[in-house]
Amino acid sequence: MKALLVDDEPLTIESLRKYITWDELGIDELESASNGKEALELAKHFKPQIVVSDVRMPRMNGIEFATRLKETYPDSKIIFLSGYSDKEYLKSAIELKAVRYVEKPVKLDELTLALRESISQYKLEQQTRYVTKDYMEQQWISNWTQTQSNTPTFVNITNSPSYAFMNNRILPITVLAAPLGDEIEEMDQTLHGIVHWMRDHAAHCSITGIVDSRTIMAILPADDSSMETHAERAAWILQELQHIYGSTFDFSIGIGSVIDRESGFVESIQKSIELSHLAFYKGYRRVFTGNYEMLNDTAISVLDEDLFNTYRIHLRSEQEDKACQIIEQQTINLRRLMDCNTQRVAGIYFHYLLALHEFAMDKGLALTDRHQERIYIWKEIDKITSLEGLNAYVVDNVKAVFAQWKAKHAVNARISEVYQFIQDHYHLSHLTTRMISDHAYLSKTYMCALFKKETGKTINEYITEVRITKAKELLQDRRMKLYEIATSIGLTDSNYFSSMFKKATGLTPTQYREKL
Repeated sequence: MKALLVDDEPLTIESLRKYITWDELGIDELESASNGKEALELAKHFKPQIVVSDVRMPRMNGIEFATRLKETYPDSKIIFLSGYSDKEYLKSAIELKAVRYVEKPVKLDELTLALRESISQYKLEQQTRYVTKDYMEQQWISNWTQTQSNTPTFVNITNSPSYAFMNNRILPITVLAAPLGDEIEEMDQTLHGIVHWMRDHAAHCSITGIVDSRTIMAILPADDSSMETHAERAAWILQELQHIYGSTFDFSIGIGSVIDRESGFVESIQKSIELSHLAFYKGYRRVFTGNYEMLNDTAISVLDEDLFNTYRIHLRSEQEDKACQIIEQQTINLRRLMDCNTQRVAGIYFHYLLALHEFAMDKGLALTDRHQERIYIWKEIDKITSLEGLNAYVVDNVKAVFAQWKAKHAVNARISEVYQFIQDHYHLSHLTTRMISDHAYLSKTYMCALFKKETGKTINEYITEVRITKAKELLQDRRMKLYEIATSIGLTDSNYFSSMFKKATGLTPTQYREKL
């Protein structure tokens, strides 16, 4: 549960956060605000169920805040805090149905008791409000979807509250909702809003509920009208839904067959679900009936191992265009098959993305944990609601990875050029970063920053590293004097050479030579 603390005294907020055992009370999310106005803004996305608020605060006092909060979140429970014995405030708190009115300085045991009461009251109200017609019909739909198998046993339709008001014949329709954009806030609440709209305006005396996170089912009373008439009715529902929710959803509707309400509806309902999923292949904002040919309604999509292995070969050989062509071919094959189990289809593209991720890791492009990456990839795939969308998503990822690889390859070429120049010119006493950057046709600042980012060391550190390595080789020749070795590696001061060598190796050049 979520709780919100509102008080203009930071010490009070800090004390309540620290000394109240929120997790034991069942509060797993806790936020705070310093006044009513700030709290009201925070509540828009936090949606607190329990609120502990001071009464007297600047900008917006606790009573005004609670009044406005209740307009949007009437179920939230309020506990007021105040250091004043003000009858008018107390009266307002009673009118707002505040659970308790706790005086300051706050006694932790008194506030804890008030919190327990408010949490208990909130949970009880939530349990009670679900025992309604809406809940019973949703439960009927849920029970049915949970009992599906190869030979499903349909939950007794007479358990539905609307059963007695339905005709002898019924018509199942399925509404499939496709979210627009990456994130749809309050998805579950929106789907319930769509269900309520259908009950009020489009599906009177029906059984209507949510099947899953994107699917709504309605069992409508029907007569012997033609399928064209039923399709017109569904088209009107579709048009209205698009008008109301079109900024956040696209819809498709699948219509089953008109059947007796006592028997024969398992296949019809399943057919309506399968037909609604044709939008995955043919596009949304359409009504699908049995007149639309299912090319293979028993098709099962499986990963084409030969095609997939060819894709991996193209990745390893760095053939971007050919890898993308394989994905396009896979999409053509799946469009021809039209498997109604779109999760199964998404799983195929999931494998293609995992192979791409492995390629990226091999090239040093992927930095995330492999397990976490799998979870992220599946979440992204699961948001996509069309075959074309899956195809475009994977192709775009292939192009993005190759673009990153090409950029990294270009950087590596520049870094290699810097490496080579230093190795060829380390013996020059006048070797500088400016000389190196001029050779590489890069600005000095950019080259130094790029080198540090890619290698983890500075240009000067690398020059020193090369010179020390060469000095170790020269020290093996005992005929060479230390000043000669220093000059050979670009240093004019033998004392500086000794100091630099000891700092790098822990030994002076003489000590190092003696250990050889």
